[in-house]
Amino acid sequence: MAPTSSWKMAYKAAVLEPNSILLENRISTAQEVMLQRLRELNGSQKNRGEIRAIQKAIRTLAVIKWERLGPAVRIGPSSTSN
Repeated sequence: MAPTSSWKMAYKAAVLEPNSILLENRISTAQEVMLQRLRELNGSQKNRGEIRAIQKAIRTLAVIKWERLGPAVRIGPSSTSN
């Protein structure tokens, strides 16, 4: 599977997830896949369109997470911090 397809599939799965219980995990997974792809692209001028699309998708997932799961749910990839 092409790297572009990978993040798009993860994004689509999160956006279309109707089950709120599964939504947080789908969003986290999609964000991780997208961040990995951004690291792979590493500011490449050749892939500016894809970089912008990923950045927009990450913002969209943050809005979906906020709207569907509420402000108590942390926005961003899973990690523990104190």
